[in-house]
Amino acid sequence: MNKDEYVAAHFPNVEPGVIPCGPNVLVQLRTIKETTKGGIILADATKEFNNGNTQIGRLIRNGAIAFRNRDTGELWREGVWAKEGDVVIMPRWGGFRFEVPVPGTHDKAVFCIFADHNIQMTVAEGFENFDEIL
Repeated sequence: MNKDEYVAAHFPNVEPGVIPCGPNVLVQLRTIKETTKGGIILADATKEFNNGNTQIGRLIRNGAIAFRNRDTGELWREGVWAKEGDVVIMPRWGGFRFEVPVPGTHDKAVFCIFADHNIQMTVAEGFENFDEIL
């Protein structure tokens, strides 16, 4: 599975309606769908558990000074850790999370705001390794 296929399958195109401020980044977490690939309807408790434990997301927007020195505004020496559209791994807990309904479904897109330095890694390949639900 390549990045475009993974993004299309797990990150519905939903406008979150927010812009991160300062050094924060806006990440869309992987959407946990109403049903599995086999058509099994997931219990609400299972969906909530999976939503609360997912760490994989897609970077949507960077705040104005994300990945920059807070005093000077200059880019970090190591540069930007992740760019908009990258698939990233975030901490399991923390951040400010909110949901936006996915039009035409019962699914909800989950977005979160984190500080830029909370991005743990970007995923360059092997997207199928992140395709499991609990």
